[in-house]
Amino acid sequence: MSVAFEGIDRLVVTFLAGDVTAGKPVVMGGEGSVKNASSGQMPVGVALHARDGHAAVQLKGFVTVQYSGTTAPALGWTALVADSVGCLRAAGSGRMCLVVTRDSEKKTVGLFL
Repeated sequence: MSVAFEGIDRLVVTFLAGDVTAGKPVVMGGEGSVKNASSGQMPVGVALHARDGHAAVQLKGFVTVQYSGTTAPALGWTALVADSVGCLRAAGSGRMCLVVTRDSEKKTVGLFL
């Protein structure tokens, strides 16, 4: 039997957006807008789609994202921040996320925002 987390408690909001990359963490860029997260910033969510100056951003629920570093973030409640290339990394403080899956070959983690 397999398990599936997709769609659980998912909250997606449309924001104004400049140059936002789908699948990458984002931060607030101004009133009602988001931008790609920079190194050390605590993301508000993950951009799912971006076009025509808008981005669909997942703020809550299960999402799969890339991580950086040689070791995947720990399973369980983990503080995460953005890195310099649009991935997430574990940090001493940051956005607390529940990491439930890790794939070291793809360098991805499945987590609840």
